[in-house]
Amino acid sequence: MDYLQMESYLKAIGDHNRMLILKYLMTESLCICEFTELIDMTQPAISQHMRKLKQAELVTEEKRGRWTIWSLNIRHPLYPMLIHLLSLLPEPERTVASLVAEGKKVVCE
Repeated sequence: MDYLQMESYLKAIGDHNRMLILKYLMTESLCICEFTELIDMTQPAISQHMRKLKQAELVTEEKRGRWTIWSLNIRHPLYPMLIHLLSLLPEPERTVASLVAEGKKVVCE
């Protein structure tokens, strides 16, 4: 990894909302519609964050019909560092379990 690659990596993770997205993805793979509930953002805004994370190769996507399910890219060379950094952050206020309890968990299949 060179300086420009490190700069790109740090810029990708250096946003509050992208950190939240990555923190959620530590637990499970999610669809953008679930992020809209968890982070209280619009789908286009979440999509822009996902585009930046994808460009930095921090996330992977899997198409399931018309849905896209996002996961952390475990093959990224800095994946262990990312997991360590995210583990230093507190747990988000809203959780996927809270979505289930509220009946707002979306099943994207």
